[in-house]
Amino acid sequence: MKKVSLVAPVSCADGIIGVLQDVGVVEIEKTEIESQEYSLCDLSEVLAELGTKQEELSRALTELKFCIDFFDRFERIKKNIIEQFAGGKVYLPNSTFDDLGSKVEEGHRIYEECRRLDEELSKRSTEESRLLDNHNQLSAWEWLDIPVPELAGSKQISVDLYEISSRFYEDIMAELNESCPRTYFAPGPSSGTRYIPVVAISLSEDRDKVRQVLSAHNIVPQLLPEVQGTPADAMRRIEDRLSAIDKEIEDLTEQAKGLLKERVKIYSIYDHLSLALDRKTLASECPATRTAFLIEGWAREDALPELEKAVRSEYDLVHIEARDPLDDENPPVTLDNPAFATPFEAVTEIYGMPRPGTIDPSFASMPFFFIFFGMALGDAGYGVILSIVCLLLLKKIKMAGTAKKLFTMMAICGAACVLVGAVTGSWFGDLFGIAPLWFSPLDNPLLMLGVSFALGLVQIYVGLGIKLYYNVKQGNLKEAIFDQGLWYPFLTGFILLIGASALGNPVMSEVGKWLAILGAVGLILTQGRAHKNIIMRLGAGILSLYDLTGYVSDILSYSRLLALGLASSVIAMVVNDMAKRFLSIRFVGWIPMLMLLVIGHVFNLAINVIGSYVHSSRLQYVEFYGKFFEGGGRRFRPFSKKTKYIEIVEEGEA
Repeated sequence: MKKVSLVAPVSCADGIIGVLQDVGVVEIEKTEIESQEYSLCDLSEVLAELGTKQEELSRALTELKFCIDFFDRFERIKKNIIEQFAGGKVYLPNSTFDDLGSKVEEGHRIYEECRRLDEELSKRSTEESRLLDNHNQLSAWEWLDIPVPELAGSKQISVDLYEISSRFYEDIMAELNESCPRTYFAPGPSSGTRYIPVVAISLSEDRDKVRQVLSAHNIVPQLLPEVQGTPADAMRRIEDRLSAIDKEIEDLTEQAKGLLKERVKIYSIYDHLSLALDRKTLASECPATRTAFLIEGWAREDALPELEKAVRSEYDLVHIEARDPLDDENPPVTLDNPAFATPFEAVTEIYGMPRPGTIDPSFASMPFFFIFFGMALGDAGYGVILSIVCLLLLKKIKMAGTAKKLFTMMAICGAACVLVGAVTGSWFGDLFGIAPLWFSPLDNPLLMLGVSFALGLVQIYVGLGIKLYYNVKQGNLKEAIFDQGLWYPFLTGFILLIGASALGNPVMSEVGKWLAILGAVGLILTQGRAHKNIIMRLGAGILSLYDLTGYVSDILSYSRLLALGLASSVIAMVVNDMAKRFLSIRFVGWIPMLMLLVIGHVFNLAINVIGSYVHSSRLQYVEFYGKFFEGGGRRFRPFSKKTKYIEIVEEGEA
């Protein structure tokens, strides 16, 4: 990774930043310079129109976002879980994107139409809510044949409307007749509801007494909306208006749906302006003088010729220089592996990027992840289906970045499942009765366990070897020999001793004993070398032997490969056994058999693919990466065309 500095005339700022965005190979880093010392300022202070342009772009993007949200109210684009993971954007060739994205005025006209329709729909919705409330308030008084305005009463006569619980109606009415003998109460039909409407007609001086009695029962006068005619007439008018509103809303909705054909255009304009805003934002933060500006960032060394060619083909008065990062700088990290190992970078990217200058574990973990996944799923039929499904998804859904790497890796790992399944004789369990090329884990689980432990030991040795190589490369020869190299004879001797006791082999036991002694003595003498006191040095060395338990634990962890492989095989065999029992049903038994086979094996494949991925990754992250991986790196994120809705592709790929 190289630190890149670019100096050019202020007049070329917008164009050069556009070139950097198009070529997409430089991660821009904000330059920290003492402006007073060097008489520098932000480019926005030199180019006053930058701030105005940013405001215009932000305002236009707000309008376009309103259009997008408005469209989603009438037709939300459905994305399956794969599309959500991969991005699920609209794919357009660059020429089409530029053509649609430049139609900013059309986008503004579409916004105005969307805003008009939204306001009209809001008005109808508000009116509909108000009318429904009025209708609900009037429904209990539909039986009254008195115009609503006349229910207001007069100076001498008071008219109040109440709704009394039918449960306490008799008691309350008895209390009212006793307390307010001069008041006339006209009850309406209950219609099976919980409340009975009552009209109370009284002299004005008796009104407060009526209200006092009813308020003791938490009953207050009902207020009717301001309408003309009787409640029944008003309700009919409301119903007619509600019907008209429904038709108006339907018509407005159709108009809104008619705008959906402009969705891709709005997406393109939004992303086009968003890219322009990114350029203006970057420009406003660049340090500058009255005549020149500076951009600094990071670029891969192999991308420097492409960068220089792209810039100099458009502008002559440009100075570009690149240098190695300084000790106090933190450059971004890219993973660089052969093409066949690139998909397995997904394992590392999901875990975290290595610290700059340290080892990328992707290539080393590739063969182990491949075979571990195959052992965990362990079925050739499932491997074929997994590869086919992943390849179809890669072809149907345009993916990029980690998503593309992950699905490509899973397609490759399907081949590992075919390999392991053929070796162990598992083709959709025992559905076809194909004999294993080597052995069946169900018949010989101890052999499978031994293979798992052996592969785990190899991976741990490789992990130690990578750390040893890194220390040698860094000139830390002492650490390489003492901290990694001495563990090889100690671990090997310990394992040979265990193997010899199981096999009864005295030669193996003798070799293992001396290897273990050699490694142990070396570790005791060297692991406490940081201490000056001889006793503390020996004590620390002796305590370091306890790390053996960690290595043993790591090796035992690989037994999960046996467990996962057996789980998928046993479930497959159970599904097969249950399905074949339907063949006892004459003529039609094959129908439920096929249904159960499909459902059962799809379910088994789904849950065990997830389990195989998780546990294979776990073996890399804990048992393997823990031996040498140094995290803390940040991913390389170049300044490029980062769009939200449109994926720009080459001509003919959309």
